[in-house]
Amino acid sequence: MGFVFDADLLSTFAKIERLELLAKVFGNKNLLMPPAVASDLQRSKSILVKNVLKSKLFQQTNLSSQERELVKKISERKHLGMGEIECIAVCKQRKMVIVTNDNKAIDLADKLGIEAVDLEAILYSMKELMEIKALKQIIEDIEAKDRVVIVNKEIILRNSE
Repeated sequence: MGFVFDADLLSTFAKIERLELLAKVFGNKNLLMPPAVASDLQRSKSILVKNVLKSKLFQQTNLSSQERELVKKISERKHLGMGEIECIAVCKQRKMVIVTNDNKAIDLADKLGIEAVDLEAILYSMKELMEIKALKQIIEDIEAKDRVVIVNKEIILRNSE
């Protein structure tokens, strides 16, 4: 199974300098980013975010003609960024999973039968990879450095015993 990453989640983990966690959660094969996501990352003012492009973890992928056609159709009807639209098109055509924290993109993916993974799902799955104390620190770092509120952090951090 492959995963297509939107810029929002890549930048979240870049800002806390923990991109390797995404490879631990998703495996280190078939982690893709479409051209518009690479462009979004390149335009960032943060050097940490720009460095995602240098990472060997994520492969930049080009769009097929069918994917470009789907991008055109989606962009005519939906108010999403080009990065989200390209992620959805790649996922639909290649039967992959979108990894994004954009609720509109998740809603559209759901309507198109595309599986989606968001930040809270990633954090929840990290419970199996590390101690709760370390996960709590990651959540605190995300909230401080990316100014993202993890709404269900108490549920994520609850002991599963």
